[in-house]
Amino acid sequence: MEKQLTKFVNQAFAPYGDFPGKDDVIKEMTGNLQEKYADLKAEGLSDQEAYKQTVDSFGDVDEIMEHVPHDQAKPQAPEAEDNKSWKQSFKAAFAAAKRSTSKFSSSNLPDSDLSDSELIDADFSFSNLPKANFDRSKLVNAKFRGSNLRDASFAQADASGASFAGSDLTNVNFTGANLTGANFKASALHGANLSGATITATNFGHSDLGGVNFDGQDLTSVTFGSSSLKKASFKGANLTGTNFRHSDVKHAIFDGATMDKITFALLKGAKANLDNVKVV
Repeated sequence: MEKQLTKFVNQAFAPYGDFPGKDDVIKEMTGNLQEKYADLKAEGLSDQEAYKQTVDSFGDVDEIMEHVPHDQAKPQAPEAEDNKSWKQSFKAAFAAAKRSTSKFSSSNLPDSDLSDSELIDADFSFSNLPKANFDRSKLVNAKFRGSNLRDASFAQADASGASFAGSDLTNVNFTGANLTGANFKASALHGANLSGATITATNFGHSDLGGVNFDGQDLTSVTFGSSSLKKASFKGANLTGTNFRHSDVKHAIFDGATMDKITFALLKGAKANLDNVKVV
């Protein structure tokens, strides 16, 4: 199936000629698709079912490539400066398409500047987006499932209803972001900055939240079930209807937190240190 996926990606980019950086783009996207295929197979899908769902997630290359300047698609020597120019053109393509609700899944756009963009319902699943900038962007119901978003920034972004499930969100900046109803299930959030974020009905289940700071946050109807919360801090936080079932909370910090009786009972049963909390 590896050969079929490689062939699929090559055919997707064939109409655009030998543009600079093409080999790197194809290699990265093929790798992303192979990982998705392996995950689907592990879920019990047949070869054909897994292959179909994998290629369906790829998205429409035309929606991005049509915005790339024509001369970037001409055969050129793959020098470092050309590759840099190609990446810049790819970024420009996203900027040109930023008001669409298109699929950008399996994209390879590290360091991309997508700030102040209209990307409602956009699909970036299984993409490589380390250090990408989504500051102040409208990302309502957007999908980033299974993506590499290390060191990316979503400061002041509206990511309500967005899905980050299964993503690498190490050191991501969510300062002041709206994360109402967002799904972070099975994600790595170590080092993430959630200061000033709106966190209501948000799902952090099965995630790595070690050391993450929720101090002073209003965490209403938030799910932390089956998550790692070692050294996570909830100082002065308001915990109402917050789910900590099956989570590791023994080393989490709850000093000065306010919580309802059910949340208190769950945390106490999990042997959390609740010496300085207020129950309402």
